[in-house]
Amino acid sequence: MTTKDEIIEITANDGKVTECELFDMVGLHGKFYALLVEAGHMDDEEPELFIMRYREVGADVFFEAIEDEDEFKEVSEYVESLPDANEE
Repeated sequence: MTTKDEIIEITANDGKVTECELFDMVGLHGKFYALLVEAGHMDDEEPELFIMRYREVGADVFFEAIEDEDEFKEVSEYVESLPDANEE
């Protein structure tokens, strides 16, 4: 995954590259997760979110796929439980 000018490129196992923008960051159990939205879809009513583990090592930033199914399920459920910024 690479970043340039606030665009984060994620590469799927099949080699397909998707350009994303950072929607939000959440912390859970001492780990941080980036919520990414495909570039150009930030203003969609319900944009599809990509959830990636976020890690900093020195000055380097890494967005990592969450391979553990239990961890992914727990983070997904946590994100879904958060209040929607548009709800009053």
